[in-house]
Amino acid sequence: MTNDSAVETYECPSPDCSQNFGAQAEFTEHINAEHAGEYNRKDWPDTPAGRASRRDRASDEDDEE
Repeated sequence: MTNDSAVETYECPSPDCSQNFGAQAEFTEHINAEHAGEYNRKDWPDTPAGRASRRDRASDEDDEE
């Protein structure tokens, strides 16, 4: 979710999609209809937080070796 000039928008977290939504209901409907099951992908979600989490996990795995 981004907040530009007090207008909330929701960015699709799919790596293959660049759609933005102005309402959470539209965002949720899009995810459930267009990207059902994608959360099982290793690159999901393609958001700054998702990418950081994957980097952290990769770093932790490297430390264990």
